[in-house]
Amino acid sequence: MTTTYRYSYLPCESCVGKNHCKKCQEDIAGLLRALPGVLDAAVDRREGALTVTHDGADLDALEDAMDAAGVFLS
Repeated sequence: MTTTYRYSYLPCESCVGKNHCKKCQEDIAGLLRALPGVLDAAVDRREGALTVTHDGADLDALEDAMDAAGVFLS
């Protein structure tokens, strides 16, 4: 199953405003991939989207992890 989230902000000390860099994309995707049930995760900064491929992952836990990491979902 694939779930797509829209975001308005990703945390990164190297980014300027909403112009996110490759590092913050990789950091957030890696954080999500480490969660139980997550098979893959990717960030599309042009679309402002996080796409998570999962197999029975707890969607509330995914959103909580993104919130704890400082990702602002739209």
